Amino acid sequence: MTRLVRAEFYKLRTIWSTWVILVITMIATGGLGVVIGFAPHRRAVEEALFPARGTPAWFDDVFSVMGLATVLSLVLGIIMVTGEYRHKTITPTLLAEPRRGHTVAAKLVAAVGGGGVVAVAAGAMALALGFGLLAGGFGTSGIMLTEYRHVFPGILAASVLYAVYGIGLGAMLKNQIVALVVGLGFEVIVTPIFVGALPSVGRYFPSQAATALEQVAAAARSRGGAVFGGNLSHLLTWWEGALMLVVYGVVLAVAGSFTTLRSDVT
Repeated sequence: MTRLVRAEFYKLRTIWSTWVILVITMIATGGLGVVIGFAPHRRAVEEALFPARGTPAWFDDVFSVMGLATVLSLVLGIIMVTGEYRHKTITPTLLAEPRRGHTVAAKLVAAVGGGGVVAVAAGAMALALGFGLLAGGFGTSGIMLTEYRHVFPGILAASVLYAVYGIGLGAMLKNQIVALVVGLGFEVIVTPIFVGALPSVGRYFPSQAATALEQVAAAARSRGGAVFGGNLSHLLTWWEGALMLVVYGVVLAVAGSFTTLRSDVT
């Protein structure tokens, strides 16, 4: 098993898509952070969509862009499975280890590291943004670091578990295009509909479970439940969100190991 895990980490380091995802993570985090950080803000109002600059709520809004890491970790997890089928490298992988369950388990372990790296890339860019562009101009480095410590651990946990969820989704669907369309479509289209119409049901969906892990949500509740992105009062607790993401990833991965991945490689 150790050999399989090492092989998966090696694949992760050497495929170009990993590096593309990391670059996109950093560019998107930095760019959107600048847009939110320098958007028109209301003075002395912390509960507004764009709070007063230099306030804890303002830093929460800016650092919330690190949440992009969760979606990109999902993409990374999907590609780790489906990319092998797309480029036909799954054949030597299964010749070396024909037991599908062991192969998927190794990918799940590697996905934990991959999702963590994506979150660290987003976190490093957000921290650089905080020091270089935001905190320095307002003398609020202490507030910035405090809010960063509130937000980043949740982003890290959500990204790791979202990569695991991506492995499960990729194992279940196997086709890269289909898996990406289903995964991202569920995030962008299906989840907002359910959250708007039936929040008691929508909160169990992956993206809402991931949001529950982000400490910005807890900070928002203490100020009345509103941050950049809307009301978050319907969310699960952080541990319930973590449990839901683990269930999504592991159940889909196990189901895929016993169904889709057992089919012949063509």
